[in-house]
Amino acid sequence: MKIWGFVAITMMFFVAFLLPAGGSHGADAHEGHGHGTEKSDLDRPVDEMWKEKCEHDILQYTCEECRFELGTVKLVPDLLAGNGKPGIVATGKSGSRKVAESRTFTGEVKLSEGKTVHIASPLPGVIRRVFVDIGATVPEDAPLFEIDSHDVAESKGDYLKKVAARDLAKTSAEREATLFAKKISAQVEVQEAQARLAAAEIEVTSARGRLLRLGIPKAEIDAMDPTSPDSMSGELTVHAPSGGVVLERHVSVGERVESGKELILLSDLSEVWVWADLRESDVPAMAGKVNGGVKFDAEVRSPAGGKPYRGTLDVLSGTMNEQTRTVKARIVVPNPDGHLRPGMFVNIRVFLPGGGSVLAVPKVAVLSDEGRTFVFVHKEGDYWVRRPVTLGRRFEDMVEIRRGLAPGQTIIADGSFLLKSDVLRRKMGAGCAD
Repeated sequence: MKIWGFVAITMMFFVAFLLPAGGSHGADAHEGHGHGTEKSDLDRPVDEMWKEKCEHDILQYTCEECRFELGTVKLVPDLLAGNGKPGIVATGKSGSRKVAESRTFTGEVKLSEGKTVHIASPLPGVIRRVFVDIGATVPEDAPLFEIDSHDVAESKGDYLKKVAARDLAKTSAEREATLFAKKISAQVEVQEAQARLAAAEIEVTSARGRLLRLGIPKAEIDAMDPTSPDSMSGELTVHAPSGGVVLERHVSVGERVESGKELILLSDLSEVWVWADLRESDVPAMAGKVNGGVKFDAEVRSPAGGKPYRGTLDVLSGTMNEQTRTVKARIVVPNPDGHLRPGMFVNIRVFLPGGGSVLAVPKVAVLSDEGRTFVFVHKEGDYWVRRPVTLGRRFEDMVEIRRGLAPGQTIIADGSFLLKSDVLRRKMGAGCAD
């Protein structure tokens, strides 16, 4: 019983709110008051309405009770934003805007191959430590994992032996040079000693290069001491060659790995590639220009909603899918917030140049009522009146106006729904019939 009582009270309030006071007063009651017409204000010239008087014997557009029937709103300046002043309503002007023909496609987000690294084990060994996990964001040169390899220890030992041999050859060459200066040894002995030193230098450079290719830092190589057991360790830390997000990890502590096995997939997701599926009929309009170096602006949006991402279409595939009869097109998209994830399906709009210019206004400026579209246009002073418009193409956050406005007219660009609510008071019982 409590529920039914609540429903009854709610319905009574709803009816009381929608119906005008006085029972029969309302939109129908306006007939016979001598200040209106059955025609909608959207179908009447503004100059005609501006001369009309209401039952209060004043110009109807100035009447606080009757102006709604003319689709007119009086907007105090305090509500308008502008010149750095905040406000809940913003004005603007209808103007010419360049547009481009656009075509829509579907596609899939992929990794940017230029910013993706497949990190493999540089040599066989046992994984001792893993420093990162899936989803981690790592900077360039961050440690990824540590491997213990016999090849590392052997390479270090080989390097230290060659360094010792070079030092010995250097001492011998200096001694022979001293003896030759004292006329104790022959010049040929000096030359032989210098040749042995040069060969030893080459051996050291080769062994050092191998350590560098294994990923051992220069500072660590320079600090190697043949008398220290640590210098002969087989442990090697593999570092990130670039910053990015760890997308895959195929390595665990204690695992034995072979040289070349891919262990970590690292990618910088601040940029992604979106591969669009172009229909066969769309290819001729793009292929020649793209192959000639022309790039197309594109917009990528998730079907789940959210903001659009702008990118550039710069590559068309050289082959066509025989089953789907589509051609792949690559769109490079900046993704600074990382919201576009590899594997996501997206909707794509590609803009073709050469679309000309049209008269346009912001989409939020256009409203509708009973199947009619309109915008609020400034008439004079604080008065704004709604005017019907015919819409054309929509692009980005703008819409083409094919009829109803002239270039340079001042309109309500944002917040016009507040003015619409004011006008619709007459449909909810307000106006001169009260």
